Amino acid sequence: MSERYQVNIRLDRNLVEEIDRLADEDAIDRSEMARRLLGTGLAARRMRRALDDYRAGNATAWRASKIAGVSLYEMLDHIHDDGIAHDLDPAVLARVGDLTGATRAVHEETAPYGSGSTVYTDAATAVDALRAQFRPTKVTTLFVGESSPAGGTHFYRANSNLFRAMVEAFQAALGEEGVADGPRFLREFQDRGCWLVDLADQPVNRLPASEREALVAVGVAALARTIEETQPVHLVAIKATIDDEVRSAAEVAGSDADLLALPFPVRQWRPVFVRDLSAALSRWSTE
Repeated sequence: MSERYQVNIRLDRNLVEEIDRLADEDAIDRSEMARRLLGTGLAARRMRRALDDYRAGNATAWRASKIAGVSLYEMLDHIHDDGIAHDLDPAVLARVGDLTGATRAVHEETAPYGSGSTVYTDAATAVDALRAQFRPTKVTTLFVGESSPAGGTHFYRANSNLFRAMVEAFQAALGEEGVADGPRFLREFQDRGCWLVDLADQPVNRLPASEREALVAVGVAALARTIEETQPVHLVAIKATIDDEVRSAAEVAGSDADLLALPFPVRQWRPVFVRDLSAALSRWSTE
């Protein structure tokens, strides 16, 4: 056990009563609950400082992870959740592009999608063109997301939560040495017959629920046409709430592809995403 020091502080009665209530719920004493709450508060304060420094350009993602006391992957998740666009070092992307033959669209930076009257469709932000670049000649596994992220990141920009979790899942299933990391993974994803499309043609994750659901529903017909055209063997819905829409599109297309529904890989759902996708990839690789 680490060395402990006694600190005497005075607290308002209401605060003490709240601490006692929480301590009773967890069956621990007041001191232990106070220590836990202080630890949680300090962690939240470190994270806020790290995010503020990153947003202001005073710290890299790596440096911010050290300030917050978390892993780089977890820091990137927090950066995404806070609505801060994260772009890989352009010089690194350029070097990788030379090795993979990636075209300039992989390197392009797009301003974060803002609020207001402007509609940032996938066509307007070049996501459509970027997605088309990486379409396999034969699609065996069609991954379906809800929409592009509102923060300006994207799987096909190699800088999103989904991209990092996808790499992790493929490496878990097929071995780290056999799966490329970083932007080179996009070519490998393509070569393995995998393609990612979205139901909505614009970011929806910051819209009111009714608008979000409407845009997703509109995308079912387009997805059905994509499924009919590509005839995938496997369908993967990346978010439990779009399972029904993907299933409906498959039925309209007359597809008998098997459907795997995964949670979006953020926070506590990331390990579930990686576990379930890696298990499916392992199973499919032996078919």
